[in-house]
Amino acid sequence: MSDSGATVLAAALRKTFEAPGGGPLHAVDEVSLRVRPGELTALVGPDGAGKTTLMRMMAGLLKPDAGTLRVLGIDVAKDLKAVQDRISCMPQRFGLYEDLSVQENLDLYVDLHGVPREVRRERFARMLEMTDMARFTGRPAGKLSGGMKQKCVGGAWLRLSRRSSDLFGACPSM
Repeated sequence: MSDSGATVLAAALRKTFEAPGGGPLHAVDEVSLRVRPGELTALVGPDGAGKTTLMRMMAGLLKPDAGTLRVLGIDVAKDLKAVQDRISCMPQRFGLYEDLSVQENLDLYVDLHGVPREVRRERFARMLEMTDMARFTGRPAGKLSGGMKQKCVGGAWLRLSRRSSDLFGACPSM
């Protein structure tokens, strides 16, 4: 499998779980795909088709059982952490503490991710400008609209914790 220009390159990818009644459940079965930089790719299919499982593997949250998967040139099976360090993924459910303000949530986020104090001010400024959220930093997160919560969480992942976020996925039900 060689395509050095691909953002995501998968060949014969497989992930199997144990079905509720026992036996194998093939969530991802022999999937191959190539996503090039700048392409918009959508995974479309019915419930249970394996879309979320595939996205979790691409995000470095699950190891494939078989096949090969490279994200940004990194072999996911060999180095999940390296993949996680390079990408951001937006879950459908937000990870905000609703009783904390936007700023308190952001402070907590960078603390948990070990962002050095000396870079926080600049990263906060860029993130708040990018998302147009500066005027809401004192507002409780529970009082934000769904879109504003998404901007807050997405901006935090994209700008605060990562040195370079090369991939940003909207991942329903992750």
